[in-house]
Amino acid sequence: MGRLCERAYSTFAEEARRRSIEYGKRADDEPVIVTDGDRVLQIISNLLANAFRWTPDGGRIDVALTCSNGSVTVDVADTGPGIRAEERDRIFRPFWSRDGRGTGLGLPIARELALALGGKIELETEVGKGSRFRLVLPARRP
Repeated sequence: MGRLCERAYSTFAEEARRRSIEYGKRADDEPVIVTDGDRVLQIISNLLANAFRWTPDGGRIDVALTCSNGSVTVDVADTGPGIRAEERDRIFRPFWSRDGRGTGLGLPIARELALALGGKIELETEVGKGSRFRLVLPARRP
């Protein structure tokens, strides 16, 4: 799982540098998961693409990998605008975009892939402070 996080993380390193975004990663553990690594990479990459889309230049994005109680967790936290309560469910609907740009498919695809792998995506957000998307996957196949 650490290698998957590293691959997704490194994909956005140049954009972070170019936009002066503080970009950090932390791995408390090196969990091994038995699942479709390509799909997990796609989920993490979608979450990071979303964070980079909404984080202003000079902001901060962090990626954290942890493992506890039979679950592997990847957090993607940003200092973007946050998400209003009435939009929190909508952002996971296909073809819905907050600003009318883009396809509105990144988060819905990430959520569906997580569910297909026996996991979920959780959201913590505060308007004006940013968001944290959390991918939670079982450490073992369900």
